Amino acid sequence: MFWSKDKIVERLSKIPRTLEDISIEIFEGVTPTNDFLQRADLSRENCTDASCISRDAHTNVGIEQVSIEKELMHPYVDDSVPSEFAVQSTKYQFMLPYEILDNSIRKEYRIFQPEELKTKFPAAYRHLMEIKQQSKIEKQEFDSADYRLEDESFLRYINTPKIIVTSNLRLQASYDPTGKYVFANGVGIVLGDPTLYHYVTAVLNSSIASAFPEIWSRQGVRNTSGLNAQMLKRFPITFPKKEITENIISTISRYLIYLNRQKQIAKKYSIPGYQELIDFYKRISDLLILDAYFTSDLDPKLLDVLAENITASDEEFEYSDDINLLIGLQEIKKNILNSPDFVKCRFSNEFTNILATLKNTRVW
Repeated sequence: MFWSKDKIVERLSKIPRTLEDISIEIFEGVTPTNDFLQRADLSRENCTDASCISRDAHTNVGIEQVSIEKELMHPYVDDSVPSEFAVQSTKYQFMLPYEILDNSIRKEYRIFQPEELKTKFPAAYRHLMEIKQQSKIEKQEFDSADYRLEDESFLRYINTPKIIVTSNLRLQASYDPTGKYVFANGVGIVLGDPTLYHYVTAVLNSSIASAFPEIWSRQGVRNTSGLNAQMLKRFPITFPKKEITENIISTISRYLIYLNRQKQIAKKYSIPGYQELIDFYKRISDLLILDAYFTSDLDPKLLDVLAENITASDEEFEYSDDINLLIGLQEIKKNILNSPDFVKCRFSNEFTNILATLKNTRVW
């Protein structure tokens, strides 16, 4: 069978299971032009408050430095910084003047009233009062409506593990295991089965995602304001027929979380071959995902070699800052490439045709 671009898109469009089917919720983040967008620099160690940059959305100017209690601050991300597999750490924070009332997956919450803020979080109270006084909107009393978020719905899943998907030139998915990040210009995904997070993160970062804009277009979905939850709900989801394949993809996803978390350290110390190592594991993951979506006929010897080498402990090594783990990942790559069976592996003509089409369309 000849796999043209149209054939690939048609095949993906007909996959019955979607991301919505395996998710508890798919939702959008905060409005990036919220009047009380608070970005804070927490680079100082052992500080008890946050040096916060405030932006007035009406003018987008008048940036000032203030101090905000850490208890109200959450790390903030948007589509301006690439975040693939791992949410990239930034110095920015977002102020949430809310109390989260429980630890369930779907949270209950309430907004702090002004008197509570004044007592418990005086720095935040003073800052919000200053913003109100600078506002051109006349109002006698200061109440919670002055700083309530335009859309509070994302608060239901704050501190809940999730995938954060943003789109710049292409989809980029990162796994937030604590759910602490506040995000804008993106979509959050809370899965029904928490064991699927690594696999789904890998799929959303694969070349499968590169074909998705074409699927949206053919289904009549208008993309006038960037990525949104309704669009992402339609993303087709397929799982490998063999459990071992899914396990390998999930483990590689963990490798890539670690490698992307350590990018700045690798750059600082000029570690050779670092991006090539990331590209190697991404390519292996992509091969396995493409096979799951289209042919399911990879050479068994390839799976045997990968299963023998790509392993991980149950401990969350991907969140370790031990740069020595890099040596282990380099050794795994070396063992795979030097394996006699790996050298002998061959792809079917059908799968080779798919790869060639993706390469010609600059996807692969």
